[in-house]
Amino acid sequence: MSSNSSSQLQLRVWQSCRWRREYLDTNKNGLADITSFQECIYLWEPFSDPFGSVIGTELTQQLREVLIENFALARPPHERGIENLKKAIEVMDTILSSKNDSSWGDSEEFGYLSNGGNVNLRQHHLLALRQHIQWIYDTFVGVPGVNVSLR
Repeated sequence: MSSNSSSQLQLRVWQSCRWRREYLDTNKNGLADITSFQECIYLWEPFSDPFGSVIGTELTQQLREVLIENFALARPPHERGIENLKKAIEVMDTILSSKNDSSWGDSEEFGYLSNGGNVNLRQHHLLALRQHIQWIYDTFVGVPGVNVSLR
């Protein structure tokens, strides 16, 4: 399978850097606060727009708020804790529970047939996003100091 383009969405999982030494902060003339430095331990960029399968601007805005605004890099790491993904999963589950609020659509991925032709694969983008965020939560919830950013 191949993809034509990728979504602008990026989900990153961060944790505090693991310093092996102490470093001098020349601005403070003292030791650097190592808790303020983060390193990315996981990055995911979906191939398609996950908001594209949501029907209605109000629901799309609600989903963007719970994902993009609540996990913006401008927020401090303690406000972007991985446990906050549960709220995003709840919002997605609410949208997915109604047949009229989301739909399946064509993806940007093509499957190739044995006769040389290709077929556009259909995907429920919101359901795929929900499943991946659930996997991220289940995988990283036990890691101390982990936080998430979405943009």
